Amino acid sequence: MINKWLQGLVVIGGTLVTLFLIMHWDVRHGVKNYTKNHPMTETLSGNASIDIFNTGNSFYNSLFKDIESANHHIWIHFFIIRDDRVSDDFFDALIDKANSGVDVRLSVDYLGSDIKNDTIKQLKNGGVKVLRSRPLSFKNLFYSLHHRNHRRLISIDEDIAYIGGFNMGVEYLGEDPKLGYWRDYHLRLKGYSVKEVYQQFKRDWMEDGGGIVKSDQSDFPATDNREGNVHFIFSTGTPLIERTIEWIDGANESVTITTPYFIPNKKLVEALEKAAKRGVVVNILVPDDTDAWFTKPPSYRIEKNLLKVGVNLYLYQKGFFHGKVMVIDHKWADVGTANWDPRSFHLNDESNCIIRDEGVAVKLESLINKDIKDSEKLTRKAFDELPSWEKALQKTPQWLYYYF
Repeated sequence: MINKWLQGLVVIGGTLVTLFLIMHWDVRHGVKNYTKNHPMTETLSGNASIDIFNTGNSFYNSLFKDIESANHHIWIHFFIIRDDRVSDDFFDALIDKANSGVDVRLSVDYLGSDIKNDTIKQLKNGGVKVLRSRPLSFKNLFYSLHHRNHRRLISIDEDIAYIGGFNMGVEYLGEDPKLGYWRDYHLRLKGYSVKEVYQQFKRDWMEDGGGIVKSDQSDFPATDNREGNVHFIFSTGTPLIERTIEWIDGANESVTITTPYFIPNKKLVEALEKAAKRGVVVNILVPDDTDAWFTKPPSYRIEKNLLKVGVNLYLYQKGFFHGKVMVIDHKWADVGTANWDPRSFHLNDESNCIIRDEGVAVKLESLINKDIKDSEKLTRKAFDELPSWEKALQKTPQWLYYYF
């Protein structure tokens, strides 16, 4: 009996390992094939006024007002849309505008959202064009499963754009019973530069099978068409790693990073270590409580090494921290959707807004400093107090990080 049990266990284990190896091979080839035809896009700079939101209430209040005021089009992609009371209000607002003749398009990640089929039918019947982004494909099936559209892109009348970490649902108001208070960072942009968000939404819409969207671009004053304070990076895969390393290597005074998941690869860790060793003040803010517990233990070895070279690490205590922000030398900033984890740096479609505006950078840093006051500084002693199961998971093989 015992031998049969062991034989069965070996067969199951062997099958799982084989399936994983097949998946890993498929994902690696899928990444190579996709990124070859979808290189990272870094747009030209343009001017924009910038509003910063770090609470769900402030973000939704602004977005709903802009939806209500839209005259020509409302194009929205969220990674996650919940089917709850906040989303119901959102859906109703979109249907109202579609009924008034506004071109309303809603894109949601194929796997990231739990929006119901009945809700999609209701939206379509109300005149809203709806797509599930990055559907599964038989070609590189496992890659299509892992490759998600993690961008949050909103274009309204090609004059207003939103980009950042919030999605749509009550949890982003801090009403999730497990996560509690939700802190995030999102931008509202108005001006010439937002046409780039409009263009990227069109590219994604077409790739997801929505067809070609006829351009009807707004006329901006010629004086606006010049070097400005904002540009965008739309990425898939590893090119964003090299760009991020360039930013860190170019820092002279400070690097401030916030991210909900922190599992950077060796090159990124080395860049942070070199920055700290040459006297740059490196501050990293991550949540203490997380919605993905399995991402924490693999980060412990990385964090311990960073503490050794003087990097400051802070654990947010007020609730769940989901913001993705980087501020360099108090002068410029990056706000977007990319986390410091393998999915964002290898698998997902991401969007980042680069802001070359010292006033905005200082404001972002001031808001983050308030978040740091709601945090505990990580010390070496904290690792000694970890439960045994977390200590064991620190030794998670690095090849598994790819799927965290």
